[in-house]
Amino acid sequence: MIRPLVLAAALAFAGPAFAQDAPVKTAPAAAPPLAGGPAPAAGAPKKPPTLVEALIAAGFDPHTKLIGDAVQVMSGQRATLDVAGGKPVLEAVETGHVDMALPDGAPDTYKAVAPGKVAFAVDGSAAKKQSFLKIWNGLPHAVSYEAELTAIRSGKLAKRKAQVCAVPGGGTNYEMWSDPIIAVTLSAVAEVADDKITCK
Repeated sequence: MIRPLVLAAALAFAGPAFAQDAPVKTAPAAAPPLAGGPAPAAGAPKKPPTLVEALIAAGFDPHTKLIGDAVQVMSGQRATLDVAGGKPVLEAVETGHVDMALPDGAPDTYKAVAPGKVAFAVDGSAAKKQSFLKIWNGLPHAVSYEAELTAIRSGKLAKRKAQVCAVPGGGTNYEMWSDPIIAVTLSAVAEVADDKITCK
């Protein structure tokens, strides 16, 4: 099941810098019980929407999914594609973390990609104040692609194109940004000649 991922996306509400974990507060002793307590007073402030609700209200579908010939990958997830037919086919969506977003020395929670497949994972680290895209290329030749980043700024969705580099055949590569990224949309994913490895 493809599930919305809000872990790294929650950082986006902090603006340009990554949010640090806020201290946990307990309810006061006089707080009414959760069940059977008095109804909220008229005019009481409404509970703020969850991040997923806010994204949906802004017209953004917070799922890792195909969008035409592109694939949207949510932070905290990996999408595995088959691009052999010239059009990407989404074969699997996994939840996990890439090594760059974990404490130094910690390995990926994802397994190696199967031969003939290409995978993209998005992740973020509040401690490192960076977001990451990791690419696994299981094809014999290089893979090029284009990337669009999605974040939230001042309560609004913000998108921008990012410069990215082709990935050598059988290799992996990373892209990283200081923005707290909600999702990365990958398009124009294609196998290219090894002497055409460029950044664009």
